[in-house]
Amino acid sequence: MPSQTPSLSPAPAILASRGRSRATSSLPQTQSPAPQTQSPAPADNLRTRLNDEEKLHLVRLCIEYQAEHVKGKKGAFWQKIRMLLKEQIGKDLRDPHSTMRILLQQFEVQRLPQMRQLKWSCGARLSP
Repeated sequence: MPSQTPSLSPAPAILASRGRSRATSSLPQTQSPAPQTQSPAPADNLRTRLNDEEKLHLVRLCIEYQAEHVKGKKGAFWQKIRMLLKEQIGKDLRDPHSTMRILLQQFEVQRLPQMRQLKWSCGARLSP
């Protein structure tokens, strides 16, 4: 019985749709394309993740240097926080302002309702 060799087209067909092009392969389903190796992402695109202890360092630095967070010098404040945090924990956090904003939002969503509930229940017990 003769072996069948699938015919491979030299180039994939290009379909245009709304200004985007999409390549479609004409390879038979029994044959998969060669695996593509992805180059590692540049170091600039990697996110710095902080554990709870490192987040606490960030918050404490912001509190300690809060007097320097003034109109017209906020960029310098966040650069200083970034530098001090890198000295303390050894991680270069690209945007400490954004991290603090996220931490504050998480606190407001998770903790403030609990604190309000506690305050209300304590106040209700104290009244005759």
